[in-house]
Amino acid sequence: MFINMPSSFPHDKFHEFGKHAAEFLPGLLSDQHLSDPLNRADHFYRAWMAVCYRYRTCTECNEEFKALHINAPDLWRECNSDEEHAYKLGRCLYTFFTNGLSVFESLGFCLYFVGGAIRPGDFPYMGKPKQITLKATSGAFTAAFPQTSITRGLVELPQKAEFNRIEEIRNILAHRLIGRRSVRSYGILNSDGTSTHTREDVLNLLGSDAEPSFDEELIQRHLDAITSLLTSLVEASLEFAKSNKPVQRVK
Repeated sequence: MFINMPSSFPHDKFHEFGKHAAEFLPGLLSDQHLSDPLNRADHFYRAWMAVCYRYRTCTECNEEFKALHINAPDLWRECNSDEEHAYKLGRCLYTFFTNGLSVFESLGFCLYFVGGAIRPGDFPYMGKPKQITLKATSGAFTAAFPQTSITRGLVELPQKAEFNRIEEIRNILAHRLIGRRSVRSYGILNSDGTSTHTREDVLNLLGSDAEPSFDEELIQRHLDAITSLLTSLVEASLEFAKSNKPVQRVK
């Protein structure tokens, strides 16, 4: 591993997965690698490292967002009208959610080349990397390895509410508009004549029914979901790589 990773990242199992998976591909210094028109080893290795890059970026955005929220100026906190501060928070959100989804897209891309090295007939896009999506990887693994844990994980991922929320927010922020804090305040008149006032700060995303609470833990909650989903997929990936030993190591 070439970069320092947060303690929440499944470092040991991810590194072990990379070690076992690399056995299916040409060695980076081998003649087979240098003459491989599909650049299989490069695609695998760079996607494997991309998982680390994207996850670490997510954690750094989380820390920056927390600091910005805690140290927010009164103009933003009380009136929601400090555009400079809103920009800094918005940049954290954009960077977090685009990288958060990319964690899984990168892992799926990485797995595609591992599966393709074992059953190339079921992985037709190794020469067309632009067509390798999470859906394509899931479909290929379903065809080639229907009974494995990693196949179940890939198939179930889009059905999980945590993943869907990350994907939905990412698509809105990446393709359409910014997300903004919306401050809502309302009061209730109690039977004894007193009143109760409530204030809610939420992330307003036009076109979405989701309204996450806009507090300092906003990103942390989604980061926890990414960590849990990723850890399960990494464990299944490692199991898959260890269970499918290559017939012959390519030198």
